Amino acid sequence: MAFPAAKLPRADSVGPWCDGLGAGAFDTWSGLTLAALNTTGANTNSTGAPLVLATGGFFNNIEMRRFATWASFGANDYSSFSLANGTIVLNGGPKPAQAVQVQDASELNFITKSNSDPADPLAGAQIYCGVAKTDPAGSVTGYPTLAVNGDASSFSICKEGTQEVVIYKAEADRNEACYPVELQLIPVN
Repeated sequence: MAFPAAKLPRADSVGPWCDGLGAGAFDTWSGLTLAALNTTGANTNSTGAPLVLATGGFFNNIEMRRFATWASFGANDYSSFSLANGTIVLNGGPKPAQAVQVQDASELNFITKSNSDPADPLAGAQIYCGVAKTDPAGSVTGYPTLAVNGDASSFSICKEGTQEVVIYKAEADRNEACYPVELQLIPVN
């Protein structure tokens, strides 16, 4: 399978949120989208299902956003995102959004606030890293993956209402109708 040549960011030094992810870990890169590659079933392409920021609920002037498949949500307010020193900064969109901590069996959430008290994207939770896929010679062999809390292999797509959302460390008793995925970082052309 051929992959487009991706110019990976230099990872001279990364934050502690990338500990244990190896020499291919990086925590800063601009102009990305995210796709969920099914690791146990068939995929229709080499990138996987495109993910968008879907509405996840409203609480006291705070709107929750979460990654969901394009097919289940059908809209995309944020055109791309960037990794910025271990947090995710959403690009475009109606309001600034801030990444929050991710717990086991939960979504990858972002908050937006009222216009009078906007979220600070650069103050988001520093828990995200990218991990390059390389062969023993150091050549890129595929799209890099997203890691959260030092873990790039514990993501699932789970049905929640009408949306198919990304869940970190899905649990059978809390998250039904799930399948494991790899979250691939896709550079925007």
